[in-house]
Amino acid sequence: MIDSPNTNTHSPCAIWETIKSEAEQKVSADEFACWFSRLTTASLGADKTLTVMMPNADFCREFTSRYLTLIEQCRESLGFGHIILRLHTATETASTGVSDRDTVAATDTEDIPSTKHSPTHQVFSKSLSEHSYLNADYSFNNFVRGPSNQFALASCESVANSPGRNYNPLFIYGFTGLGKTHLLHAIGNHVQSNARDAVITYISSERFMNELIYCISKKKMWEFRQKYRHCDILLVDDIQFISGKPSTQREFFHTFNSLYEEGKQIVLTSDQYPHDIPDIEDRLRNRFRWGLIADIQPPDTEHRIAILLNKSEQLGFDLSLEVAEYIAINTKRNVRELEGALHRIAAFSALQGTRISLNAAKDIFRNVFDDKSAEIGVETIQKVVANHFKIKVSDLKSKKRLRTISVPRQVAMYLCRTIGSASFADIGSRFGGKDHTTAMYACRKVEASRKDDIEIRTHIETLERELERRV
Repeated sequence: MIDSPNTNTHSPCAIWETIKSEAEQKVSADEFACWFSRLTTASLGADKTLTVMMPNADFCREFTSRYLTLIEQCRESLGFGHIILRLHTATETASTGVSDRDTVAATDTEDIPSTKHSPTHQVFSKSLSEHSYLNADYSFNNFVRGPSNQFALASCESVANSPGRNYNPLFIYGFTGLGKTHLLHAIGNHVQSNARDAVITYISSERFMNELIYCISKKKMWEFRQKYRHCDILLVDDIQFISGKPSTQREFFHTFNSLYEEGKQIVLTSDQYPHDIPDIEDRLRNRFRWGLIADIQPPDTEHRIAILLNKSEQLGFDLSLEVAEYIAINTKRNVRELEGALHRIAAFSALQGTRISLNAAKDIFRNVFDDKSAEIGVETIQKVVANHFKIKVSDLKSKKRLRTISVPRQVAMYLCRTIGSASFADIGSRFGGKDHTTAMYACRKVEASRKDDIEIRTHIETLERELERRV
């Protein structure tokens, strides 16, 4: 029994610490670090009421749901049965008493108030982020740099060297299979190698959504929010997949805000420019554009050859330069397609026990390297471009010189040349019987504008992705 609540032996802190120590023997170390280490005592009133401070209402609700019975048992076994525990949160104006006859009625909150990281806070986050899902094979050292990805690579290296200081958020976009995921993992691995205590969370937007659904159904939203709102670096792959999912967007919006206000680094990847992601809240789209947007373009032939030689070296496979050039010329879409071709030829080499010659490579890929671009005809490109710019196909073939018509026409001609591989003469004739020099001029102008005009580049990349899906 307690003689006096104000004695040193039975001070509020001592009473609570005694109860906590008893509870520590009955839960795992991770549970104790997650739930009990963040609780503090405020006072022991004359009415034998011990006030225990909790971070917020969500925490209070989850804690009492999990551990109220345990706390009651510990309190009774230690002889503190006459003491009433009162759980109080910083955001509540009224306390909630807990005794043998009382239950907790914590108020639901949409957001968890931002708090600065403390040692116990980091331990808590670390335990929830035990699996960072980082792939150790992806690093900046084995990422083959070239003109098409130089800007994105430099941006990622800058973020990895000074997380939360430069370019926050960093938004990387480009076609599938060009190395966006590689760069995400490279950032995480670089930071982890230099700051072992950093809490790094890599996740795809699909897994983020699945975890959200699970936590809602299991009433574990407090844990979900603690995991994603208290990491040092959040790396989200394929953010475009939250399109059309309002609940996921809403939760990610609050997660984004919480991390951004704390100065924590956010890196996102997408196969679409933020403006082009459909069915997404404007407030979220705007936040994607707060920091730096870096794009990755498809590699040119020389870059593709370098990628093949680099990856063949990693595989321990002897790939000749002429075979690498043959594959690079015929594989233009993305790095994954290059890797697939390389693995195919490496398998044939292993089976035959000999180095693959150029003639052998041509035989191996005889039915693979068909002219896939031929499947996208001029008419298909015209329809896709007209639909994108909300004009008629007949406008593209007309002699109208309004900018709203001439720019789409030039873009369509450019795509017919770069994707459809049509001749300049054929392009000119299919666009209202124009001369081949008109088609040449259009292609050169669009090629130059693509480098300097973000609006033109965005239109072209969106159209290329749409045409890619039709192959």
